[in-house]
Amino acid sequence: MTTETASPSLELDTDEQELVGLEVDALLPALRGERRERYEALAAAVADGRVPDDLVVHLQSLLELALQTARARKLYRAEGEKVLTGLFRRTPAGRALTAQLRDINTALGAVANHELRSARVGMRTVGHFTVTLRTDEATLTLAVRPDGMNVDSVEVTDAASP
Repeated sequence: MTTETASPSLELDTDEQELVGLEVDALLPALRGERRERYEALAAAVADGRVPDDLVVHLQSLLELALQTARARKLYRAEGEKVLTGLFRRTPAGRALTAQLRDINTALGAVANHELRSARVGMRTVGHFTVTLRTDEATLTLAVRPDGMNVDSVEVTDAASP
């Protein structure tokens, strides 16, 4: 029996080192005080090719900024964006997002191979939207928020009922 243990660090390949190094270098001039010190520590760790656990949260923030603002695609094209996205997926936030997507895809199985009766997008409040897919046998509602997507509800109807 194997037990999964947390790795003491996140290792970077040379492409990841180069791109993250460029991103940290671009961010450092805007930072002051403790925040600057943390990102200077991240820059040193990136140069060494290994980001320790206590700096991974800062790496995640840096990657989210570069990816969500499309800076990565603009500066490094699709290939650089792919490299940084792959690295993000290896962080705790990236692994959590991957798990969310797996859950959503599992829930989408409830409407697979059924005729779509309706599809609606709604807004619960600013920044919180829903996508509802209704078939003859199931209704699936997904919640979409700035921090991700998740399954809001799945209702399976009895096909034999009138």
